[in-house]
Amino acid sequence: MYLASVLGLFVLLLAVAAVIVTWEDRRADRQRARTRDARLAALGEVDPLAPARFQAELRERSS
Repeated sequence: MYLASVLGLFVLLLAVAAVIVTWEDRRADRQRARTRDARLAALGEVDPLAPARFQAELRERSS
């Protein structure tokens, strides 16, 4: 019974740690995205896909 309790607590601890790590990774990803968007906005580029769309439009016009 004692071994089962210890193993159960260990598994619970691992599950909580996995949830925390996943949550922190997602939070860090959102922060990096906000930072990237802020840098692009500071350069005057609000939409990060705008250069690709512009190139596609130029190719369509030249065809």
